[in-house]
Amino acid sequence: MRIRRALAFIAAGLVVAAPAIAWAAFKPVRVLAPSLNGVSCLDRVCVEDLSQLSNATELQRRAVAVVGRKLVPLEQAPLTVFCSSRRCYRSFGGGMERGATLFDWGVIIPPESWQPYIVEHEYIHMLQAQQLGLIGRQQTPAWFKEGMPFFVSEPPAYDLPDYARPLVTQYKAWERKVGRNNVWKAAASL
Repeated sequence: MRIRRALAFIAAGLVVAAPAIAWAAFKPVRVLAPSLNGVSCLDRVCVEDLSQLSNATELQRRAVAVVGRKLVPLEQAPLTVFCSSRRCYRSFGGGMERGATLFDWGVIIPPESWQPYIVEHEYIHMLQAQQLGLIGRQQTPAWFKEGMPFFVSEPPAYDLPDYARPLVTQYKAWERKVGRNNVWKAAASL
C-alpha cells in the first residue's frame, strides 16, 4: 500500500511539474503564453517594446492580407511575437535564423527581421501547416517547405540566401506546372 501511495504521489508531482519543466527545457512552448515570458500582447500581436505595437500590428495585418491574396487566407492571424532584442528572441527558442514558425503555435520575429517579406515568409509556413497539417507539412520536400515561402514572399535578391536559390528554382518550376490554384492539392501527394 505504501509503494502504491508513493508512486501515486510521484506521478502527481510529475503531472504538476510537467508544465514548469516544459517551460524551462523547451523554450518554444513559451509562445503558448507569451505574456508570461515578458512581452506585452494585444490580440495576436506581442511585442517586447510597447512603443512598437502599432508597427508590429501593421506588419501582421499586411502580411496576413498579402499571403491571403497570393495563396489562400489564413484561418486566423498567427500569434506573433515581435522581439526588439535577440535576448527576447532566444528566450522563445530562436537561434540565428531570421524568423521562426513554432509548429502551428505561433511565429517569433527577431529585431532585424521586421520586414514585410520575412513576416510573410513565416506566415506561409503557418499556412502550410493549416493546409497540410503539421505532419503533412513536415513530410514535404525542402524545395516545397522552404522554396514556397521564399518564392511567394518575394524577398529582395540581396536578401535571398544562397541555400534558398535552388529551392526557389525547383518550387517555381513545380508551381508553374501545377498552377498556383492547385498547389495545396498537389502538395498533398508530394
